[in-house]
Amino acid sequence: MERKETKKRGLLLVALFLGYTMVYIDKLSVGYSLIPISTEFGLEPAAKGMIMSAFFLGYAIMQIPMGLVINKVGSRVVLIGSVLGMGLFSFLFGFGTSLIMFMSLRFLTGLLAHSGYASSASKEVTMNFPPEKRTFAQGILLSSSGVAGFIGPLALSPIITNAGWKNAYLILTVLAVAIAIFLIIAIPRNEKAQEKAEAVATKTDKISILVIWSDIRVWVLFLSSFFINCLLYGLSSWVPSFLTGERGLDLNGAAVISSVGGLFMLIGSIGGSYVVGRFFQHKEKAIVAITAVLGAISAFGSYYIGNLVLLSIVMGLANFFLIISFVTMMSIPLRIFEGAKFAPSYGTLATGGILGGFVSPTLIGKLVELSNGQYISTFIFFLAVGLLTAVTIMFIKQK
Repeated sequence: MERKETKKRGLLLVALFLGYTMVYIDKLSVGYSLIPISTEFGLEPAAKGMIMSAFFLGYAIMQIPMGLVINKVGSRVVLIGSVLGMGLFSFLFGFGTSLIMFMSLRFLTGLLAHSGYASSASKEVTMNFPPEKRTFAQGILLSSSGVAGFIGPLALSPIITNAGWKNAYLILTVLAVAIAIFLIIAIPRNEKAQEKAEAVATKTDKISILVIWSDIRVWVLFLSSFFINCLLYGLSSWVPSFLTGERGLDLNGAAVISSVGGLFMLIGSIGGSYVVGRFFQHKEKAIVAITAVLGAISAFGSYYIGNLVLLSIVMGLANFFLIISFVTMMSIPLRIFEGAKFAPSYGTLATGGILGGFVSPTLIGKLVELSNGQYISTFIFFLAVGLLTAVTIMFIKQK
């Protein structure tokens, strides 16, 4: 019986991991596709930033309502619908012809496709894994950002260069449909009974959103998530433009450097989550603060490095520290929120992260324009939000 349960958990974790990989590849694809799109349609840096930010605006608007939807219809339905939605909007994005159309499609992608995946996946972890294994399981899921960051640039760049950005989005559509089918097979169908039993055990079958928002821990995590995601999404969205613009690399060269960062993220997310879960339980906030500072300093220092090999390593270290900080931060809710409190609480703090993703690309676009195409102000911004992450997280009470 125990072996059978372990096998089911393993299959579920693989399915959720693939779905997460699709999430991150979809986010990553825009940073690369906008390079030829901006040339084809004559888009300025601010316009590129608006397209990136439109996604996060839709994502943020739907985040808290989606937490309530998950409680209502179950996480399984939301997970499958999210991945199918990514496929649909990837298909439509390939037919984009104007700034308004690109912005609208990315807005809808965030609003209807991405908004429910993270909360639903985390809820599946809380329902199917014991508490002592949740940090590592969450780390495995979030390590998909490293897999996507390593494989995505190396795959997307030659496809976009040789087949065009429109065909790249057709491929993403097929990938999303295949992953959705796997999710249908792998996710348990008895989740409503599990959720009901958990709610009875924790006496949280019904709960007001005002009760959720009265918990100061939710808002500490909200702000921390906002700052760290300003840095993470700023790096992932704008590093390709920085490398092809100010550093003069072609798209494939930028992809190689970005993929090195993705490899470091993969190592950090899996290794970091294992080490933190095994040796630093109940000390997570200190880990978040230390790695946020180290990641911010590494990101800032990379601006001044001219050697491309050394630049790749320092940017990789920035991604390594930042993903440990992010994964550790996102494991804290799995320990302090339970039952019906979990999805709305997680949705609220996730909204902070998504707002970081909304603010950062547009702000960076404006900073680049005001600096006449130079990125020094962008890297100062990275340093500032990294330090703010470290300061904010220290106010969380984990017990």
